[in-house]
Amino acid sequence: MDKNSKQHILNDCNNYQFTIEVLDKIVSEGHITIEEFIQYNLEIAKVNELKRRKAIREGAFEEIVTPPPPPPPGSKTEIIKKVVSNEVTIKEIVDKIQKNVFSYDDLLNAGVSQNVITSIKYYFQPRNVKSYTVDNLPIMELGRTDVFFIGVRAAGKSTMLGGILKCANKAGLIIPDSYNNAGNVYQAQLVTDLDRGVLPKGTPSGSYNYIATSFKDNDGKTHPLNIVEVPGENYEKLFNEGMDSEEVKGFVKYIKNSNKKVLIFVIDSLAHNEKNTEFYFNALDQSMVYVNILNMFKDHGVLEQTDAIYLVANKFDAIKDSKYLFSDKNDDDLALDFLNEEFLGLINNCKDARENSKNKFQIKVFPFSIGKLLYTEILEDFNIEYSNVLINNLLLDSFIVKGGKFWKKIF
Repeated sequence: MDKNSKQHILNDCNNYQFTIEVLDKIVSEGHITIEEFIQYNLEIAKVNELKRRKAIREGAFEEIVTPPPPPPPGSKTEIIKKVVSNEVTIKEIVDKIQKNVFSYDDLLNAGVSQNVITSIKYYFQPRNVKSYTVDNLPIMELGRTDVFFIGVRAAGKSTMLGGILKCANKAGLIIPDSYNNAGNVYQAQLVTDLDRGVLPKGTPSGSYNYIATSFKDNDGKTHPLNIVEVPGENYEKLFNEGMDSEEVKGFVKYIKNSNKKVLIFVIDSLAHNEKNTEFYFNALDQSMVYVNILNMFKDHGVLEQTDAIYLVANKFDAIKDSKYLFSDKNDDDLALDFLNEEFLGLINNCKDARENSKNKFQIKVFPFSIGKLLYTEILEDFNIEYSNVLINNLLLDSFIVKGGKFWKKIF
């Protein structure tokens, strides 16, 4: 186990994904000691169980401190304990606060940090930005690279875009653009949300967002971009109804222009990995949806104007913990393994489309995570690395810039 993986497990050792069986395997294989888990405040009940199992393996029993009885189900103490151990959602927390089950001061006294509490308070502040229907979207300005974020509902398109803009803004790469002021407001909202430790709200059903902006590279060259965020429902309509949907027809008409394009397929790797669980039971199979979307782009000539397709395994940290916990491979190789295992049809269709296109676009695979989350939507620790990799590749693949050292997995 590498140093980064070990630190990640220690930091998140009380997460429900790390069952006692997983923790015991980590200890028995010598990756992390029980003493190290104690230093990172592993729950006492789990510590005692790890000690018991270790004693059995060694043929001796240590005296185990019996933990106090658990609080009654549904009590204030029990609910706060779940908050501290990250076993509830942000909506459940605020619901209990609004019902006076506990207060923000109670959470602070229980060990929840002031920064996290401030983020919880911010989460429920009004955050209203203008969005568009396909009929009133501003016409994309010519002479730019059109960047489309493609994904089903809740795949994380807004969050990924926010991460890119946050990092680009911090690095001083963004050049203000007056072509679409509403897009500037949306851009600022995405960055502000992440700065406040909150994931951006998903776009309302059927609504679009359009940002006209420019990035400047290290050589001082300007890369003008049209960034379009398309509602996941639109892609689901395409899958279910094909071109019979009037909204899909309007979208296809909208995207056809002479601009070069980068298509970013935002793959919800967590939802795909847990598609047989109750929470994701009604979700569409992304491996089939995205192939349909790709073929729609191909049939309407969009790929002839495309310079790159990115296949991005979003929420990758979550499946890495459950699927590749003991792997020594780096994240780039693991993301490639994951897509070859679960989305081979999409990869092969991308290759076939490129072979039959006059425009031999790049096909690139990336892992992505916005960072460590609490309560599903509170960002405790922003991960700058993944966003920076996407920025570097967008600079390479947009406008007239080609090739370069920042390419990741390329077919």
